[in-house]
Amino acid sequence: MRVLAMSIAVMALAACAQDVTWQKPGASEQDLAQDANACRSQAYAAQGMTSDAARLQIVYASCMEAKGWHRVQTPKS
Repeated sequence: MRVLAMSIAVMALAACAQDVTWQKPGASEQDLAQDANACRSQAYAAQGMTSDAARLQIVYASCMEAKGWHRVQTPKS
């Protein structure tokens, strides 16, 4: 459990140094907004009454990936 918590912390720190965008071949900005909203709702529903940010991020990312999106990280300018 401790290793998982450390892994999440390291990933969060690494994400601070990069911008993350979601991409899907042939998808529009409207498609992104629609899928992101659906996944955000799913993540909040899975979170329940806790404030578990890690669970929220995992459920959101899993939902987006299931819809065919993939994360692209670029260095912040």
